[in-house]
Parts: sequence; C-alpha cells; structure tokens
Amino acid sequence: MSQLGTLEELPLEYRQALTDINLGPLWPSLRSLVPHHRPTRATEPTLWRYDDIRPLLLQAGELTPIEKAERRVLMLCNPGLGLENAMATPSIYLGLQLILPGEVAPNHRHSPSAIRFVVVGEGGFTSVEGGEAADGTW
Repeated sequence: MSQLGTLEELPLEYRQALTDINLGPLWPSLRSLVPHHRPTRATEPTLWRYDDIRPLLLQAGELTPIEKAERRVLMLCNPGLGLENAMATPSIYLGLQLILPGEVAPNHRHSPSAIRFVVVGEGGFTSVEGGEAADGTW
C-alpha cells in the first residue's frame, strides 16, 4: 500500500484557498477516518430495557420537579461513545422523557427528522406552529 500524501506536501496557497471556502482535502487524513481494510466503530452493542429504565424515570419525577428540569429526560448513551456525548449512535440521540399529569413541557424546536413516540400515557398532545398535531390515548 502506498503512503498517502500529507497536508504539509500541499502548497500553502492551495491549503489557504481550501480553508477560505471551508474545504479540506480528505486524502491526508483518510486512513484515520477510514482505515484501510478494517472498519472502525466506537459504538458498542447496547440494550436498553424499558423495564430497567421505567423505575428510574419515575424516580426522576419524584426527585426533580418539572420547574427545575424543564425536561426530565434520561438519555440513552452508548458506552462506546461516552456517557458525556449523549448519543445512541454517532448520528442519533435518544431519550425517554417523563411528563407527569398536569405538567407542560416548554415549547422548543426539533429537526424535521425528530420523532415523538409515546410509550405510556393518555391525553397528551404536541403543538406545531400553534396547532394541535397529535392527541389521544396511547
């Protein structure tokens, strides 16, 4: 396998022209990003069991009033990515949120690909642009 070119081998003017328009050459860092002949993954196979999570989520409601949390969410953190990174995969954030009867979560925005999946509850709804998007019993 041949040695890939390095960033330092490129003329300074060329590197600056790339930087000026927010570009970067792949080939100098290719092997660290995409190792030759072997995939690398930081994520670890992880199983989050709802029966294990539910008591801790309910306990969050006892320990922290909604006014002090804004969002009582337990994040599903992949140990290979680090608990501090709050990611289930490099591109997916997952969390279980507790909203008790009578509580209202403050308005916020999500990306178009965000999903709200109600596991347990009734009478909840989501408001989109001032209108009710979903309600009912789950």
